[in-house]
Amino acid sequence: MIQDFLSRPLVFMASLALLVLATLGLLVLAPAVALLPVAAVVGGWWVCQQKIRTLALALFAMAVTVDLVTEVPYEGHWQSPLYFPGLLLFTKPGMSLPLIDLATVGLLGLNAYRRAMGITIDGPPTPPLPKPLVLGLLLQTATILWVQVWGIYINGGNSVVAKWQWHQMLVIPLLIALFNVALRGPEDFRTIGRIVIVGCCVKAFLGAFFILTIARPRGLYHEYATTHSDTVLYVTGLVIAVSSWMEQPIRKNFWRMVWVCSVILMGMHYNDRRLAYVSFTLSLIAVYVVSPWSWVKRYATRAGMFVAPLFPFYLAVGWQNPTGIFGIVGIFKSLVEGENLQKGQLDYRDIENIDVVYTWEQHPILGTGWGHPFLEKIKLPDISHAFADYLYHPHNSVLGMLAYGGIIGFSGIWAWISIAMFLTVRAYHRAHEPEARAGGLVAMSVIVAYINQCFGDMGTISWLGTILVAMAATCSGKLATVTNAWPAPQPRRKEVSETEKSASPVGNLV
Repeated sequence: MIQDFLSRPLVFMASLALLVLATLGLLVLAPAVALLPVAAVVGGWWVCQQKIRTLALALFAMAVTVDLVTEVPYEGHWQSPLYFPGLLLFTKPGMSLPLIDLATVGLLGLNAYRRAMGITIDGPPTPPLPKPLVLGLLLQTATILWVQVWGIYINGGNSVVAKWQWHQMLVIPLLIALFNVALRGPEDFRTIGRIVIVGCCVKAFLGAFFILTIARPRGLYHEYATTHSDTVLYVTGLVIAVSSWMEQPIRKNFWRMVWVCSVILMGMHYNDRRLAYVSFTLSLIAVYVVSPWSWVKRYATRAGMFVAPLFPFYLAVGWQNPTGIFGIVGIFKSLVEGENLQKGQLDYRDIENIDVVYTWEQHPILGTGWGHPFLEKIKLPDISHAFADYLYHPHNSVLGMLAYGGIIGFSGIWAWISIAMFLTVRAYHRAHEPEARAGGLVAMSVIVAYINQCFGDMGTISWLGTILVAMAATCSGKLATVTNAWPAPQPRRKEVSETEKSASPVGNLV
């Protein structure tokens, strides 16, 4: 495409002159970035030679591997080698939008241009997404915009803060559209799984390195290692390993599951997020409920029935002494009781949830709209020194959506999640290939983990959760189309020509 554009002598000479002038100008004004125009032209030329599939998968791989700098990895005590790429991808140095936004929109624009001009470098179009999922995503977009109008232009909210209340949610349809162009179908599930596993292992080793060689030797307090949102990534990697073995229980897959789960569980241990264990447990429960009665499920059921009588005793002992082998009980206890219950105080999260529910009760149907803080029925500790907009971003994003959008806004924003889950489960039972079935289980588990992250830890403003759930929804849509769980629209049959009618033995009867 660029070759055609530059093949015209006048256009080529004008473009070359503009490039030279820009380079010379920067050489005088800012020598450090003088080669930026040349690098931009070379980079643009290289991008235009690549397939959308290659670029989209590269963007996905980068997003799940580099540091999520917006969530302050390693609590700001260390910058890993992947910090700078994360800074470029997820923040906006010198730009109005993060690079991931610009890359997503740019690749969709490049794809539209190629289709319009008949450029066939990307091959034939991939199977479409099911219509209910598309309608759900359109409804989500329309609802987000309505809540913006309601909150900012009608109720006078803060437009600057509002943008980051809905930004990542609005990017989900764009990411799904891009991944839909890139993915051919279940045959790409293995590639996606490998990308996620590599990202999990990188995060796990970097987290362990930070804790063991930097934080502990220096006596640094650390609430987490990498970031809170890596919970969704770790759960995805674990379910990929487990479901691959479940759907194809051979020795090779078993040992792969063992070493992959060992590395990821190490990363979860050093990241120290309770929500990760809860999400993984709920994902396993979902997998157990949905999967058929294979020999793996039968053995797991028998093992569960064997240890069930011992579980109350384990729980009772662990409740009083939640350490060592009873550490799992300690995690469960902290979720149920909170950290300050025995001191006669409510946890910060409990107070926040009470305040957000109170805000919703004041505007149950339409909510307050974006750009408004939740009301403090019970005064929260002031944490503005660490998070200036903490009253606009409750940890429980689900309750937050109810407070800001009311029942109508929440239903419109959240409907696509229910549709994606329905399509995933329906497609899983109609898939036959092990990779396709394992992909269905993984997609379902990612949706479960994302919902849990939204309920427990600001999931709607997390880049990592957004990217993973967008990929999961795309995979479930592709699987639903391929397995005929939701049939794609069939092209209209061409009318039989008069010539064909006359040539047919029954032509006169047609």
